[in-house]
Amino acid sequence: NLQTWVVILDFFGIGSGDQASHTASPSRVEAASHQATEIDIKVKSLSVCFNRAEMDLFKATVLNYTSKIILKDGNFEIEGQLGNFCIKDLTNYGILYRDRFLCRGEQILNFKIFKYGAEDEELVRDFDISVDLKMAAITYVHTQRFFSLLMDFFTQFQQLQETMNSFRVSSQRRNHSVGFKPPEHGTGRGSRIKLDVEASSPLLVLPMSSSSTHVLMVDLGFLEIHNGFKFAGDEGTISASKLSTLKSGELGGRRSRAQSGSRSSQRSRSSARSMDRASRRSARSAGRGMSSDEDFNIPPLKIVPSHKCLLDVMNISLRAMDLSGAERLSAFTSEEERQLSDVEVGSCLLRKQVKPLLKDKCELKLQIERNLDKGFSHNVPDLSIKGLLSKVHAVVDVEQYKL
Repeated sequence: NLQTWVVILDFFGIGSGDQASHTASPSRVEAASHQATEIDIKVKSLSVCFNRAEMDLFKATVLNYTSKIILKDGNFEIEGQLGNFCIKDLTNYGILYRDRFLCRGEQILNFKIFKYGAEDEELVRDFDISVDLKMAAITYVHTQRFFSLLMDFFTQFQQLQETMNSFRVSSQRRNHSVGFKPPEHGTGRGSRIKLDVEASSPLLVLPMSSSSTHVLMVDLGFLEIHNGFKFAGDEGTISASKLSTLKSGELGGRRSRAQSGSRSSQRSRSSARSMDRASRRSARSAGRGMSSDEDFNIPPLKIVPSHKCLLDVMNISLRAMDLSGAERLSAFTSEEERQLSDVEVGSCLLRKQVKPLLKDKCELKLQIERNLDKGFSHNVPDLSIKGLLSKVHAVVDVEQYKL
């Protein structure tokens, strides 16, 4: 369960905060910089069951895993391979689609991850974390209920880890006060995670529901994900400037010339009357001996330039995408009844419909920008998306439209 995994990972120092490095003496830091630790890990088979008090949630299985971990100068580096990885839905809603994530091959992943230990508030380095992934053909069966379950589980897991780290910080203080204050969420800059991801022929299966045998199969063709880090307003970014700097016409739409002309004339007449009244008031005030702002040497208001948010600009490319409807069949279907186009997904078969949805394969390019400064600045949106889709020729009947 959640509490057990948090304690186990914290015991091995995985996921725990690096507060000790801030209080360590210079001599200890200098000594640690000359030390290096290398760890080789080989796993033939490992299965982990995640549960709650009332029921089992999902099961993850790892096969033929090898990696090498290097800890040097406070940095963390891991490089390795993964033979196979699968996730099974153990809830009552996973009867038809038990296998949620699996590999269609002998080796699913080559990976390399590097993480700097020291902070970089001045943005001297190019990134904080580097992730390089090369994935083989994978299959993911998506339903919103199971996806929400996964997100809820790992969100609670991160909150418990932060609580554990906060408790450790409070226990290291000199004044041993009773209790502690949980960390404030969303007050700092997000980590700059450099991505280099490639995946060949990933298959996305979208059932109509957890209890339906009708599915939509999305062959993503070839997937590439690369990103970089820029400031808002730099060349190549799509995030708008601060909302307050936009003109009212850009937000409220265009007005007709007649309306704009009549309203502008009204505004000019009213402004002229107000200026005339203000001049008469100032003359009377000067005659009465009243002081103005200039007499008190009040400096003019200085306009502080708005903060430029740091953006994670991600480019996603999908080539040779195809879309088709299919029907779930039992995995015990005899060899004589099987067809060459059938796709085996764990404990079931997916048979494509004779009538295709798309006449030609298509291509999709996305640019996604995340505001890494959203914890303290909202001058730009937290998330901005821009897409370019090639020409799509689809022929959809009533049954396919329901999918």
